[in-house]
Amino acid sequence: MVCLFTAGTAHAEILPWLEHAVDDPFSMQKKAANQVAPSLKPDSCSVPDLKRTLTLDDVVISALCNNPDTRAAYMSLVAQAATYVSNYSEYLPNASVTGSRTRTTTFPPANPVSVTTTTVNGNTTTTTNTGTITTAVSGSYGLSLGMTLYDFGQREFKIETAELAFLAAGHTYNSTLQGAISSALQGYYSLLNAQNALIVARESEQFAKESYDAAVLRHKIGQVALVDELQAKNNYSQAQLGTESAENALVLQQAALAQLMGFSPDMPVQVADIDDKTLAKDPFGGRVQGLMEEAKEKRHDLLASRDSLKSSEASYEALKRSDLATITATTNMGVTNDSAHIFNPSGTRTQGIGVNVSIPIFTGFSQTYNEHAAEKSLEAQRESLITTERNVEASVWNSWHNYETAKISWKTSQDQIASAIQLKDVALGQYKEGLNSILDVLNAQLQYSTALQSQLQTRYNLLTTRVSLVQSVGVLDLESMNPEAVLDNAAANIPTN
Repeated sequence: MVCLFTAGTAHAEILPWLEHAVDDPFSMQKKAANQVAPSLKPDSCSVPDLKRTLTLDDVVISALCNNPDTRAAYMSLVAQAATYVSNYSEYLPNASVTGSRTRTTTFPPANPVSVTTTTVNGNTTTTTNTGTITTAVSGSYGLSLGMTLYDFGQREFKIETAELAFLAAGHTYNSTLQGAISSALQGYYSLLNAQNALIVARESEQFAKESYDAAVLRHKIGQVALVDELQAKNNYSQAQLGTESAENALVLQQAALAQLMGFSPDMPVQVADIDDKTLAKDPFGGRVQGLMEEAKEKRHDLLASRDSLKSSEASYEALKRSDLATITATTNMGVTNDSAHIFNPSGTRTQGIGVNVSIPIFTGFSQTYNEHAAEKSLEAQRESLITTERNVEASVWNSWHNYETAKISWKTSQDQIASAIQLKDVALGQYKEGLNSILDVLNAQLQYSTALQSQLQTRYNLLTTRVSLVQSVGVLDLESMNPEAVLDNAAANIPTN
């Protein structure tokens, strides 16, 4: 059981593409909507104000609401729901109505001299000296009903097959939503990293400028040779190029995130920073073996594979019963008359009721080979399911170790940046006082820039590996996506031998 100790995004209502009003006697739309996990449905799809700094909720909800992939996946879910409920129709009678009306005229040889016309019950007879012109109107109308009474469980297994396939489609859709959330988070953190990278580049450029100004001053007063000034200038130029590169990377990440949210790439979006204090919170705090067991119970893609296997098993049972008898009841009634009036008492009426029994005797061995094909397909699916379970375990294992490494790297980068800041301040101060060379300053600047970049990268890795870990366990949603969310994972503390 996964629960949150911290408050997150509220969720209750359906997404826009879940709202439909159609003639739906078997509640197809309701069944499809109920398959969507409540923790993956946002309150609303209101457009965020792009003039302000966007939060995680703004980005993720916009990506969910405007993602064509999620909408297409839901349409597939609704289609599967329609396939599922359509099987209920086999328990209801089939009714059909037929009707026809015919007007027939018979002509004698041409060139009549005298004409006499009589009409009886809508039928017209015209007599001439050359023959008789006869016009007759007739109609027939019928109603037939049919209903399957018994088929040795074929309908039941067909419904079970469709229901399990529908459940698999629901898990697939939820997995798609989790993937959309993960992509939105990756885009958010990438833009955040680009924003901070520009700040770091400008800091490095500012320090390079201070070093260059110091070298220019010392060369001007004759304390150092021209080579110091040239080296500092070259380093300053490189720092300026780094800033320009960071600006370009920022623009590209802004465009990528804007498109992910469903907006034009020229939208200058900005995202809010993450409090470093939340980075130290482990989402689980348990053992990796427990997480692997939990993933095998909660991963939607794995659950979809299991339901697909069960659906195939039910389909196989239905196939084995398809060579048994099918009993149906039929009834029909009809009216045929020789006038235009349907209720003419002179018309002929027919009524019938009966029971039909259909028993396949020989199918050219197609039933035998169809069963063999279905049986082998089931065996292949079972093997594929084993592979999927192993992949889930490997995914959790890799994600957990990547996250643990990212935590250690983040702490190490904190110590590294503190030392680098102190080193660059001391080196520049001593250079201004003539106590060291420009090489010492440039070396300190390089270490400072490297420490800043390392801090950015380890911070980004920590954020993204957390997302990967939560997703690999199968519990990524609108609440657990927040870095401050701590998940109560009882399974993670299960002792293992």
